[in-house]
Amino acid sequence: MTGNQFIPKMNMTAGVSQGEVIDNKEPVKVSRLLRFSQSIVVSLFVLVPLFFTPGLFASLDFDKTIVAVSLSLFVVVLLSFLALRTKTLYTLVPVTLGLYWSIVLVAFISALSSGDTFDAVRGSGLEVQTAGFLAVLGLVMTVTLVLQKSKHMTGAALGLFATVSFVLLTYNLVRLLFGPQLLSFDSFNTLTVSPIGDFNDLAIFAGLAIILSFITLIQLSSRSRLHYLLAITILIALALLSVVNFLSIWIVVGLFSLLVLMYVLTRDTLFGSDTPKMSPSKVRILLSTSVIACVVSAAFIIAGDYMSERVQTVVNVEYIQVLPSTQATINIAKAVYAEDLLIGVGPNRFADAWRMHREQSINETIFWDTDFTTGSGYIPTFFVTLGLLGGLAFMAFHLWFLFLGYRMLLRTSVLDAYWYYVGVISFSAATFIWGMSYLYEPGAAILLLGALFTGLTFVAAGSLLPKSIRTIPLVVSRQRGFFIMTIAIIIIPVVIVLLLSVGQQYFAQSNFNKAITTAQSIEDFEQVAADSFALFPDDRFVSDRAQIHVANLNAIVGIQNPTVEDEQRFLEEVEQARLFIEQALELDPTNPDNHAILASIYSALAVAGVGEAQMRAESSLAEAQRLDPLNPGYNLIAAQMAARTGDSDRARDELAKALALKSNFTEALFLLAQLDIGEGNVESAIATTRAIITLEPRNPTRYFQLGMLLSAEEMYEEAISTFLTAIALDQEYANARYLLALTYLSVNQPDLALAQLDIVEMTNQNNPQVEELKQQINNGEDFVSPELGLDIPMLDIATTDEVSDTNLRITGSNVREAVSELTVPEISTESETVTEPELEE
Repeated sequence: MTGNQFIPKMNMTAGVSQGEVIDNKEPVKVSRLLRFSQSIVVSLFVLVPLFFTPGLFASLDFDKTIVAVSLSLFVVVLLSFLALRTKTLYTLVPVTLGLYWSIVLVAFISALSSGDTFDAVRGSGLEVQTAGFLAVLGLVMTVTLVLQKSKHMTGAALGLFATVSFVLLTYNLVRLLFGPQLLSFDSFNTLTVSPIGDFNDLAIFAGLAIILSFITLIQLSSRSRLHYLLAITILIALALLSVVNFLSIWIVVGLFSLLVLMYVLTRDTLFGSDTPKMSPSKVRILLSTSVIACVVSAAFIIAGDYMSERVQTVVNVEYIQVLPSTQATINIAKAVYAEDLLIGVGPNRFADAWRMHREQSINETIFWDTDFTTGSGYIPTFFVTLGLLGGLAFMAFHLWFLFLGYRMLLRTSVLDAYWYYVGVISFSAATFIWGMSYLYEPGAAILLLGALFTGLTFVAAGSLLPKSIRTIPLVVSRQRGFFIMTIAIIIIPVVIVLLLSVGQQYFAQSNFNKAITTAQSIEDFEQVAADSFALFPDDRFVSDRAQIHVANLNAIVGIQNPTVEDEQRFLEEVEQARLFIEQALELDPTNPDNHAILASIYSALAVAGVGEAQMRAESSLAEAQRLDPLNPGYNLIAAQMAARTGDSDRARDELAKALALKSNFTEALFLLAQLDIGEGNVESAIATTRAIITLEPRNPTRYFQLGMLLSAEEMYEEAISTFLTAIALDQEYANARYLLALTYLSVNQPDLALAQLDIVEMTNQNNPQVEELKQQINNGEDFVSPELGLDIPMLDIATTDEVSDTNLRITGSNVREAVSELTVPEISTESETVTEPELEE
């Protein structure tokens, strides 16, 4: 038994005799191999929550996954050697584990038929929705079985995990109090990211710590120091959960703490004399911590927004994540089932389904161009990506797991306090994590912990349900020995190949992401992208290079009097851009962005007068629109291409289609105003825009359009008033502020112009137009209105569209303020915590 202070001191000998997983008469070398394998599995309970690489260039999730893959495959190699020296294996063969591997099988079948097998199997970084990551979870569950019958190793695993949990929770609390610069390790520069994952993952981890601490307190023998340490862990976790404010976790914690409170108060009367006696100090600790947890949970459940406001006065952390709502996910699933009921669109391809089948009303929100990679939760997403077969397989796996827990904890005849404790802890942890996966998509660390505790539940079941143990003969004859040896010979090189392949993918992604932020020149970035593509053929590596050359193309096209050298460079840029984007399309023909880039290349050729280029550009753009039919951006691109070739009627037609899909499309309105100004139709356009404003009085984009037109007619005072109205409706409207600044300069008010440009610069850092204009004003130079071109000059980060949309759900620590800032009125808000655009706030 481990001496770790976190491990309860329980009866280690009660119950049936504890044998070994292998025949205990095997040689010493076999025992060493087994202990080494067990030690590696135990290390996962430490490394999964803690491991990361400085800079997180390959992503935190990929860091967690790579360490889990590497260690688990190493265990597989050790076990293959172990099998060659073992005559008999005694092990549990859980039906639940078999059901999980059936999910993995469905996932790979779905991936192979998805049309984008590469992304479905591996993605860019073994994302949690890929078939590869599902296989990793299954592998982790399986190798954990090596801990069977070993009290020492399971005790070490739980003790080390408890220690790591306390360290992680304390680390996050200290950073909340003293700022993100403390112990950032060049990786966690914001408070909403930590070694366990983002803020929502931290909330799940805190909820898990509370549940496991209460269970340990109840079953723990008299060790007062550990009692207080567990109580402190609960209080720290409650403090962190108060900052994150995840409603679903508050409900679970509240109900569980209420259950603990009722147990402590009624254990003597309801559970009889067989209930273990508790010391007075232990009773006091349980009563005080459970009451505190109940009260705090109830406060956040009943008045979450108010409590968040109070917490924000102490710790100022803003954390928002947007996910598709449950109804939106169901609607996507229905549309997918009409085409492929059984196996869905393929793992890791929810974004493709979202683009094809989302509600058009999403276009009126700031998330109109967001490709959500997950639905309302981890498991609900699989009902879309793996179809009805995969979704039901997941539910069967979880239901059978619950049945296993029922048999193990309530129907067992084995009276072993230690294994019962391990069973309760592991089953509770796994059930909590899998339950949360129906409501939210946890990160890799939380899901891998769920797999580890699921495997540990199987280990406990092997001791609490001894009749489920199977005897598997291994090397009992020459024929059997030859068969086992053949399998081992196959496994070892396969594992080596897998490790090399995943390692190459990891380093390719890490180097590429690092180059994005640290490359000193375009040439350096392209060299890293080329090296990364040689390691791992991700279409992103070549599509980004293609976009660089497209930008160069557009710059050359804008030259008034090109030289022979310019023409030669133009042809070279075209050739390079086509080469890279064709590679990207070969790897991922389902990505509409790749087709749009190809259309941009042909568009540049069309502007240069190359025959049939316009037709090919339109064909590529049509393919992009087919893959993303509700995105008005492609109509805008078509309008820009038409405007550049002088086809004004076609440009207006495409803009009308774009505005029909998204009525508040600033870019389309900007281009439409530019066309009106260029053709001298300003007065008519002003009258039309005024009429539209009477129908849409709170649409800031229409005021923006009117302000542009008024400014073009030199009606500056009225233009200023109009731009101010647009800004009043949307404080983050960067383009309205920029054009307001230009209008202020037109009426010789440079101070007011600078004030607007300073605000614009906050959301458009390093924008050359803003910097040049500010420098021009500060130097007192004569004002020259910049050429705006066909594209809007600024990046707008939000709009104030008044749209009631039940397709989006926002979660965060201060949801009410978040909704106000994002200006998506009447959205169903839940005080949960998520941090990425996923349509649930």
